[in-house]
Parts: sequence; C-alpha cells; structure tokens
Amino acid sequence: MTIKMQLKGTQQLTITPVMHYFIQLLTDNHLELASTLQNEVESNPMLEIETMEKPVREEEANDYQKRIERADASFMTPYEDQGFFRKDPDSIDKNRALEILTPSTVSLADHLLEQAGASFDSDEETEIARQIIYNLDGDGYLKIEIESIASLIGTTPAEIERVRRLITRFDPPGCASKSLTECLLAQVGEGPEDETLRRLIQDHLEDLSRSNYELIARRLNVDTEEVLRLAARLKRLNPHPAESFDREEVEYAEVDLMLIKENNEYRVVYLEEGLPRLTLSRYYHEMLEKTADKRTVAYLKNRWRDAQFFIESIELRKKTILRIAEYLVKAQKDFLDFGEKWKKPLTMKDVAREVGLNESTVSRAVSNKFMTWEKGVIPLKVFFSYGLKGDFGFSHAVGTIKDKIRELIAAEPAGKPLADDEIAARLAALGIRIARRTVRNYREEMKIPSSFVRKKENKIKGVQNEH
Repeated sequence: MTIKMQLKGTQQLTITPVMHYFIQLLTDNHLELASTLQNEVESNPMLEIETMEKPVREEEANDYQKRIERADASFMTPYEDQGFFRKDPDSIDKNRALEILTPSTVSLADHLLEQAGASFDSDEETEIARQIIYNLDGDGYLKIEIESIASLIGTTPAEIERVRRLITRFDPPGCASKSLTECLLAQVGEGPEDETLRRLIQDHLEDLSRSNYELIARRLNVDTEEVLRLAARLKRLNPHPAESFDREEVEYAEVDLMLIKENNEYRVVYLEEGLPRLTLSRYYHEMLEKTADKRTVAYLKNRWRDAQFFIESIELRKKTILRIAEYLVKAQKDFLDFGEKWKKPLTMKDVAREVGLNESTVSRAVSNKFMTWEKGVIPLKVFFSYGLKGDFGFSHAVGTIKDKIRELIAAEPAGKPLADDEIAARLAALGIRIARRTVRNYREEMKIPSSFVRKKENKIKGVQNEH
C-alpha cells in the first residue's frame, strides 16, 4: 500500500461576523429594526441601550413638522391601486410618519418558509431557502442571478440551484421558478400520462400562442383534438403562483427615509427617530479587566467582540440603505418631478452595478422600506421599472409602453379597432419595437379586451346610442 501526499487548492467564500449581522438586519424595516436591537441587548450583556436625545433646533423641528403636515395622499393613489399598501386613516401618527399597513393573513414568504422548515434538515439548506424566498418577485419568480445569492451567503451556485428546484415543488407549485416554462412544468405531474403535456409546455408555448394547432399536432404525433384538450389543461395552470398572496408581505412598516427638495434638488435623510442607540457596557468592560476567572474572561471577550460587530453592522446597514436610496432618487428625478410616465427603466442589477453592491444586497435593502416626502409615502421598490430597448439608443419603461398602448386604443376608430399586430406596428414607428404577443400580454394585464371584443362592444354601444 502506497501513501501519497497531494496538495489540493480550493476556493471557499467566508462571511465575516459583521456581514453575518448585516445580512440579518438589512431586510428589517424601521419598526422591526427597533425590536431586533432590543432583543440583541437582552441577549448580550456587553450591549446597553440608550435613548437618543439628539438636540434639535426649534426652527429645524418646525420645518420637519411642516413637511409632514403638508404630506397628502395624492401621490400615493396609483400605488394604492397597485396594491403596494393600504392606509388605515385612523392610525397615522404624522409626527413619526408611521404608516400602518393592513395585515395579510399569511404571506407567501411565511407559507414557503414553513414548508422549508419541514423539508430541510440542515441550517445551511434552510438559510439558502430563506435567501431564495425573500428574493422572489410579486409573481413568485426568482429574477436575480443564482450567483448573486451564492456570493452573498458563501456557498456554491450548484447548491443554490438544488434548493431552488426543490422549492418549485412547494405549495403553490412553481414558486422560485426562473421562467414561465419552468413554472408551468412544476405544476404538471411526471407520470407517463403527463408526458405529452410536458412536451407541449417545453417546446410549443410559442406555437400555441399563435394557435398553430396543426403544427403542434404533427410534432407531438397526436391529433388536433388532443392538442385542444392539452391546451385546455394548460389554461388551468397558474403562470403567477403568488397571485393569491398579498404582494406586500409586511404587517407594519415605518418609514426609514425622508426626501427633502431644496433648490430643485433632492436630499435623502435617514430617519433614526424611535431607534435606540447601542453602546458598549462600561460595567462589564471593567469586569473583564478585573476578573481572573478564565471562563468568565473568555465569555466576556466573545460577547464584547460580538457587540462591536453588531454595532458596526447597524452603521453598515444605514450607509447601504442611504447609498441605494440616494442613487434611486438621482436616477428617477424626472419620475419624482413629473410622475409615472417619466419613470426610466431601472432594474436591481442596474443599481447593483452602479453602487458597487451585490444584486441580492440591493433586493434586501429595498424590501419593505418606505420613504416619506411632501407628496406622500412611497415604497423604494416603486423606483424600479423593467424596460425594453428601443431605437435610437433609448430604453422604454414597461409602464410607458402600456400608456402608449392605452392611448392608441383610446384613439382607435370605433368601427375598426386596432389588432395587436397593428398596435405593435404603430409602436415600432415610435421607436418601440415589441412583439405582437407582448402587446397582447400588456393589453391583458391592463384588462383591455381584444380588438374582436372591442368591436362587438362598440356596436352594442352604437345601437344603444341610436335609441
């Protein structure tokens, strides 16, 4: 038997204690952070809590009060309609700019995390599941890169992918999917009787959207009636698995930031009112220096180090949220000045690249964070908008494209409504090139019927007007 020595190099990501605390604190909103700080003080004797008594000049206090009093609900209306939040008018403390949200019964995150706790045995798998679940979008999809989550928590993309695929089989099935195809496949059985439906989803969704039933029948080696039967089954699947859950999954939220406009420029202020200030305990530090018991010394040294790391992580959280918010305000200044139609395409990946942070960090930093200003209260997520590349080097926000579609339909002849391909052609003339099926998807999202239905409705209206 020969014994050999071999050197093997491996790469392993490690997470510092400060980053460990930072990741935990980043998703907390203002109210949750106050509770987290209190809990940490109770568990670590080296931390003491001290109420912040920051002197404020009378004119500054009056100015702050006036800004809050001037706040109205006009700017919040479109976001209320989209389900971002619902105010309880009887419970608003304007002095602290507190927004109380209507609590949801069970959030999607809680529903999935409960299943994750029962499905995974190791703490590592559970933490990976938490990172995936907290990064799902409003439809239940995972839009950020697997590598972003892996680098954040110090594991491999392969391990993230393994856990993600398991989550797609949770209830509701399809959550954490990366694409529509994967979402639909997660809702179909794997038995022989489902094989044809799986092939239809995997290879022929595009053909199905064009009603190419004969082509699909030939390629699947079935008759047209079977294709129609499969299509009927497909319609019973849910492309938006999270739709039965509230999209804003917070029970309470308090504003973290205030936006002040001065000389046509915006300034972001991090609000620390209501947050306790943590300090290191002088009493236990003196005990550490005086005691001779080795076990006591070791314990106090560890807790002293943890307390320092925790305080550093709080400051890092503040700087990170402020940094991201300042960039969002700068990038979307026209949106703040002139409204929704002026919102530019801006994704979390764009912001991560510009501010030099991980995409997953940006996602956690804006989650459940709100900003108040003289026009109301808005969630930071409102600043993001996915866009499409257009002609002449311009990008067009999805909201802007939908507005254009709505305008074209509003101006169409009553007797000859515009078909989706005609709308696509008119948008192309404006430098916005999107496919007919994209027009159809946006039209359906806006609950605008097809040209055929609109024509029939116009005829009925015409007859009613004659009488």
